[in-house]
This record gives sequence, C-alpha cells and structure tokens, in this order.
Amino acid sequence: MSEERPVIDEAPPFLKRWPTVYRFVIIYLACVITLFYIFTAAYRP
Repeated sequence: MSEERPVIDEAPPFLKRWPTVYRFVIIYLACVITLFYIFTAAYRP
C-alpha cells in the first residue's frame, strides 16, 4: 500500500548540469594532484 513518489531531480546550484559538475570536480582533482606532484618533485632531497 505504499505510494510511489516521483523523484524530483533538481539542477545543481552551479554549472547548470550534473555532468558539468562532475567534469569540473575531476579536472580540479587532477590539477591538485599534479600540483602536489610537482611540488614534491621540486623539494625532494
């Protein structure tokens, strides 16, 4: 006797579409990892 409720897929608060948000996060993480690698390589003893 449970009624199915429709799932409302809300737009993200920025960047307009979820795939765009996911792409931004992946690119951001790749940049952070690359910068940490460069920093580590530059200051390696």
